[in-house]
Amino acid sequence: MATADITHSRIPADVQERWKTVRDVIAGDQAMRAAGYLPVLNAADNSAENKARNEAYVQRAVFYNATGRTLDGLIGIAFRKDPAHELPEYLDYLLTDCDGEETSIYQQSQAVAASVVGVGRHGLLVDYDTRLKRPVIKSYAAESIINWRYENGALVLVVLAETVEEPEDGGYGVEEIQQYRELYLDAGQYKCRLWRLTGEENIPAVHQQLDANGAALDEVAVRSQTGGLAFIPFRFVGSRNNDAAFDQSPLYDLARLNIAHYRNSADYEDSVFFVGQAQPWISGLTEEWRDHLQAQKTAYIGSRAPFLLPEGGAFGFAQPSENTLVHEAMEQKEKQMIGLGARLLDKTAVQVTATQSDNDREASTSVLSLCIANVNEAYQTCISWCALLLSKSPLTLEAEQASYKITQDYSRAQIDPQALAGMVAAWQAGLIAKSDVRAYMRHQGIVAVERTDEAIDGDLTAQGPALGLM
Repeated sequence: MATADITHSRIPADVQERWKTVRDVIAGDQAMRAAGYLPVLNAADNSAENKARNEAYVQRAVFYNATGRTLDGLIGIAFRKDPAHELPEYLDYLLTDCDGEETSIYQQSQAVAASVVGVGRHGLLVDYDTRLKRPVIKSYAAESIINWRYENGALVLVVLAETVEEPEDGGYGVEEIQQYRELYLDAGQYKCRLWRLTGEENIPAVHQQLDANGAALDEVAVRSQTGGLAFIPFRFVGSRNNDAAFDQSPLYDLARLNIAHYRNSADYEDSVFFVGQAQPWISGLTEEWRDHLQAQKTAYIGSRAPFLLPEGGAFGFAQPSENTLVHEAMEQKEKQMIGLGARLLDKTAVQVTATQSDNDREASTSVLSLCIANVNEAYQTCISWCALLLSKSPLTLEAEQASYKITQDYSRAQIDPQALAGMVAAWQAGLIAKSDVRAYMRHQGIVAVERTDEAIDGDLTAQGPALGLM
């Protein structure tokens, strides 16, 4: 059945749920508590006592965010070296402000890479900013790309859900407004429309085509210096392919295991609280002694608080034996999570020679490498579109050669002890400078690229004499 509703979404419910799961886990402890991933104890019991126990059950649970740390680690590995870029002078602004909101392409590409590694889907739109009078690259999360359509292999429709902020009248607050950006081809020409929800009380709200001031908005044709565009400058970015398909979320399996570990943690902490406190007991009391102790209301226990008992009376503590089952389940899941995280860096299991392995490092087929390759390809395309919108003729040679590339070489630092010792000896002999030794160490990944000689010297001074000289 056809629909004229601009808010219509093609994203299946199970895919949305998968994305939400990954994002909640990455967000951490507070998000997990708010989303209610822990089961309700005695769900049929609505008493205040059971509600209080459930609140304590949730509060005592410890969430170990292995998924978020894995994602941070993977992105850190990918951006261990600054991305390589070659841009013509008229595109240099992308390095400091690629989206018109003072976000550098470095920062934006980090967020895009994290989204692709996390949920397996993202979107980039090249738009012409009339205020800045230059093209910008806009970033869209997977959940914001709600509709699209292909005809004869060409992308002819994209609908993007957006939230914009507008200042409140007479105040310092802002109002969040939901709007929808429609990108489409009309008679082979790219156009853009903006839709916002309007309506009064007791009147059904409808989506009308409005501008930021609430006035009727005409269709806007995005033009380059060479004329109108014959395509939609929007790029899907996926974990497997840069198309509209819903690729696998690389971190989903890890996130599900992380949730199971979280639930084990809740059970473990609840068990520790319940049985971890020793239970005092008294035996051999007569009724007289029982009444006497009950009349005191308080019995002090300790090495300096003698506890008087009748003849034949006894006192002790009941301490349950250690229950390691839940803790062992947690440790098992921790090992599994480490394994799943490591697999995201593993190359395809193919037998190759050492020489082949060295030559193929940059073409690693790990999950991370594939994701980054797709991000690189998407940015390459978007940069060429930016050049097209600014060029006075079809793409020039310098525009075609423009590039932005995140490293795909994730091999561990290869330290050659003999080479390093030789360089140190050459430095001591006055044949090379100390900076040359450190340049070699940066190249090998032993020292972080961003660490300057001045910073290293400062740290060495601050830490004092080396071990063995104290």
